[in-house]
Amino acid sequence: MADNEMAEIHQRATAAMTAAIQAAGQLAQVLIDARIAQLQRAARASEEQARQIRAQARAAQQADAAVWRPAMRSGWWRTAGTEDIARVWRAASTWQHVDPRAQQARQTVVDQLAKRAGRAGQAAEKPEPTREPDDIEVLSDAVDRAVREATDRSRRPAMSVEAVRDRQERMAAEVRKAWPSGQRADRVLGCEAWGALAYTLDQAQQAGHDVQQMLRGVPSFIDRARTPGAFACRVVQDQLDGRIDLGTVRRDRGQETVEHQAAHADPFGPEVLSAEERAATSTETSNGPAATAAQAYPVTTRDAVAAAKTGSNAAGQVSAVKAVEAGLDSPSR
Repeated sequence: MADNEMAEIHQRATAAMTAAIQAAGQLAQVLIDARIAQLQRAARASEEQARQIRAQARAAQQADAAVWRPAMRSGWWRTAGTEDIARVWRAASTWQHVDPRAQQARQTVVDQLAKRAGRAGQAAEKPEPTREPDDIEVLSDAVDRAVREATDRSRRPAMSVEAVRDRQERMAAEVRKAWPSGQRADRVLGCEAWGALAYTLDQAQQAGHDVQQMLRGVPSFIDRARTPGAFACRVVQDQLDGRIDLGTVRRDRGQETVEHQAAHADPFGPEVLSAEERAATSTETSNGPAATAAQAYPVTTRDAVAAAKTGSNAAGQVSAVKAVEAGLDSPSR
């Protein structure tokens, strides 16, 4: 093949990658806006509805983490295609403001694309003018509160005041050993979510985990978190659920297989299913992280790329937000 033909193919591949990354970034902005708007509406409706929507936000964040996490390994990039990379970019971009691991995944994409083709890497770094989403604190608080609520309602058995105090004192000692400087430990111990974190750490310790090692694995973002105890709690829960392997307990092969399948599933899922189709597939997919992601984001990357190629404007983005909000508000979501 002639050199000029190879150069043309390379140029077209780079253009396709750039378009996919730009489309994924635009879609992430729409999803952030839609999620925040949904949380604000739910807060005005009722506390029970707000709690349910917060739980959905946390589930979506966990599902997207399963998408971006494999991209942190160099081996993943040997077989990753344009669609795979766009999915990672969309998933990481959606949560970069509330999860430093998502931000790190975005940077990994930038670095890897820079190795493949300089222009693609530059396009990924700044695919469009970026902005801090309005009321991003709403989304951050929702994810953290969902962690605390899930722990309070589902996992913490009734205990005497003395037993709770003993547990919190033991875990407070572990926190101070892990963060001896004092300021971080004081903020965490004084946080309203400290009870949930103390319970989670106690359960981890009983299961044989090194809780100090787990705490040291919490990103420094905790120093800026509005509810540092809740942020630490969700990071520790991710570790316990096998989403992050710190080597404290050996993971079984079955868990790795499930995560591998979830990571390669399309986070946007299929097109919106009918009630009959949902019923037919609910038994097989209702509990998987891929199913959660499919329910949360009923838009395919292919459609997003097509939309980017045809161009977008402010009115189109407003329509997209409304469409995603409608999907998020659906009873099946």
